[in-house]
Amino acid sequence: MLRNILKTYSVRVYLRLRQFSSVQDKPVEIAISTKSDYDLLDTRTVPNDDTINSKELEPESSVLEPCKEDISYVAPYLRPSFNFAAYVNKSETLQKLVQLGVELYKLEKKPEVPPYLLQLDFEKDIKRHIIFLTDLGLQTEDLGWMITKNPFIFKEDLDNLEVRINYLKFKKFDKDMILRIVQDNPHWLSFSTQEIDKKLGFFQKSFRLTGNEVRSLTVKKPRLITYDTNHIKVITFVIKEEMGFTSEETKQILLQRPKIFMKSQNAILKTFEYIHKEMNIPLETIAKMPQILTCREFRIKQRHLFLKKLGKLQFDPKQPNYISLISLVSQSDAHFATEVAGSSINAFNEFLKSL
Repeated sequence: MLRNILKTYSVRVYLRLRQFSSVQDKPVEIAISTKSDYDLLDTRTVPNDDTINSKELEPESSVLEPCKEDISYVAPYLRPSFNFAAYVNKSETLQKLVQLGVELYKLEKKPEVPPYLLQLDFEKDIKRHIIFLTDLGLQTEDLGWMITKNPFIFKEDLDNLEVRINYLKFKKFDKDMILRIVQDNPHWLSFSTQEIDKKLGFFQKSFRLTGNEVRSLTVKKPRLITYDTNHIKVITFVIKEEMGFTSEETKQILLQRPKIFMKSQNAILKTFEYIHKEMNIPLETIAKMPQILTCREFRIKQRHLFLKKLGKLQFDPKQPNYISLISLVSQSDAHFATEVAGSSINAFNEFLKSL
């Protein structure tokens, strides 16, 4: 019986071996039949004398192994830097700019500025621009600040600068208005007459401003006129559509506090939502005192909650003990705590710690 079992087992093993052998033969046949397409072994690098360089058999070194090569020449990449200090003593141009109050340490942080300034000759490239600007009424401190903010003003052709000033005069901006514009916005004169005309037209058309209102807005916030138009459109949409102000109220906000249109969308929304929803201040009141929208939300929240703790929340002007929203957001914490809240700065600071 054992013999029959062994015989049966041997037959089964034999059949399995035959089956395995037949399976293994097929890939080999395919590989051989397609040898023209696929090389099983590249023998082009094998030498005829069957000798193999022993170095070729050495395993690649690990990154964890100590390095025996000299790599002292390897250094991290550093951004190119520049320092005007090495050139000031040798450059009359830089010396003159320093005398005007130009802050060279700020300009050397801009890679494109140092090479530009060092190639300028004060007498040929700068002096006439300085005379032109002083004729507008700019003082030495104004010149220093303006050049620091806009060093490329010397690239502008003097004839073009004259045209840009004459354009403002033609639009009925007087001398004081023009001085204010150039003082507050160092980049104004770098915009062409066509660009300025287009931007002024945008404000007049978008907010239905009169000529006097356009001039008032321009003088009040010259940087707003040359600001990114798309950003102004976004803030206008936020004020009208998300906050719910009317077109007339939006215009009122613009003329009273144009800075709002240069602020972050999220920042003014957070401030508005707290004032309108948490403090229950109506839209009409906010439109009359839009400067409260420029205050950071957490600051208003801190002061509002402190007044609430003291039981002094009264923002209705018709009621006694009225607290103006302007006084809520202006002045220092010490002034607010003592003059507005009728408490002390120590009490206010202790309250802030409890938040």
